[in-house]
Amino acid sequence: MKLTVLGNNGPYPKAGGACSGYLLEEGETKILLDCGNGVLSTLLKVCDLEEIDGIFLSHLHSDHMADILIMKYAIGINKNNKPVKSIPLYLPMEDMDLVNRLNYNDAFEIHGIEEGKPVDINDLSIDFKKMNHPIETYGIRVKNGEKVMVYSADTSYNEELVTFASDADLFLCESGVLEEDLTETTPHLSPKQAGEIATKANVERLILTHFYPEYRLDKIANEAQESFDSELELSEPMKTYFV
Repeated sequence: MKLTVLGNNGPYPKAGGACSGYLLEEGETKILLDCGNGVLSTLLKVCDLEEIDGIFLSHLHSDHMADILIMKYAIGINKNNKPVKSIPLYLPMEDMDLVNRLNYNDAFEIHGIEEGKPVDINDLSIDFKKMNHPIETYGIRVKNGEKVMVYSADTSYNEELVTFASDADLFLCESGVLEEDLTETTPHLSPKQAGEIATKANVERLILTHFYPEYRLDKIANEAQESFDSELELSEPMKTYFV
């Protein structure tokens, strides 16, 4: 599998950046994990929308789904001029008012995400686990038969994520808040907590993401290294990682 980071900021992008969005490829199969602010533009640098086999939104906070509201026009308007396939879109169905605003001219085939109900797209099997966040949010685990990639989505610390990420070849984990800014009610992981989860889960490789734009990246890396001593990287926009 091949993972390309399309955006890695939250809850807003730095200058010239983008929020959460990740393109995962297995052969000719392409799926998009999250589609936050700025992701449509960066996605189009890598592939055409017609090549996308499925889109998975971990939750419906704007920094993870805002560009779906623009993508619906990029697909839907073109349907008036040429045959364009609808893209399967998988997402939490908690806020139906918002869900109903996501579609235009059948740009998407909308499906609800449910824990324990995996989705198969060609050679990929995609599974979900509910995370601890203020709205309905799911971690995403993708297998191609041999390799496993796990995406934490947004969450506070929870042992279920340890089990969900167990033995992953690549663990893409949010690290939105430094330890010095963490409180009991913070709905995000610190880099140190991300490292602790990765260590307990025995993951082979940890890639941190969802960076607050005002943080120094070296502070994020140093903090994560306190709790994880295997292969660790900070995600970089438009960089590709192989699983």
